Amino acid sequence: MFAEARRRGLLLDDPAAGLRSIRGRDDRDGGALTRGQARDVLDAIAGDLRRSSHRLLAQRDLAVVSLLVRTGIRRSELTGLRVSSVGMALGHHILSITGKGNVVRTVKVPPDVSRLIEIWLVASKEVGVELTGDDPLFVEVRKGGHIPGDRPRSDRAIYAIVERRLRAAGVERLGPHGMRATFVTLALEGGAPLHLVQRAAGHADPRTTERYWRRKDGLDDNAVDYLKL
Repeated sequence: MFAEARRRGLLLDDPAAGLRSIRGRDDRDGGALTRGQARDVLDAIAGDLRRSSHRLLAQRDLAVVSLLVRTGIRRSELTGLRVSSVGMALGHHILSITGKGNVVRTVKVPPDVSRLIEIWLVASKEVGVELTGDDPLFVEVRKGGHIPGDRPRSDRAIYAIVERRLRAAGVERLGPHGMRATFVTLALEGGAPLHLVQRAAGHADPRTTERYWRRKDGLDDNAVDYLKL
């Protein structure tokens, strides 16, 4: 704004010149988990299932982190999920998600991740909170396995869940946006075509998807290796 005012002759100097822009918390998510790290994070959460006082919390968090890593959905999309978002189409487990620009898209969910969602919903019902219809898919769980109501988890709460679970698995400085980058990177490293990853991630432009590909300059799988003379 100041630069435009100076250009129009309304200001002699730009008082904001030289100031660095404010960085959001997710700006630090510059990397992506390896396949082994992703497995370690999920295994660490699953380990809490053996502790009765942490079981309900672990069931929710395992479903949350698995969804972020295995489907690449945005944090805002996850917090907007309702129980009615979960469904089936053409024999596959899906989520109906309202993404950027209020565009509704269908996200395929791996059967084992769908099972984790089902386990979480059954577990919440067993402690007296039955989540159905337009209720939030993920709600607050307090210590001791108590659910105070059907309040949805906020963006900040999801950030805290992911950050805590990553730290417990020995992974630092990576948040929910890093989970999205992990999905894109691992899918492409696994051989998925760029256009399919783009569609799954809900990107309008494949160049956006490529920006999430954190290890595209790696030497283990390089274009040079494909040229044989």
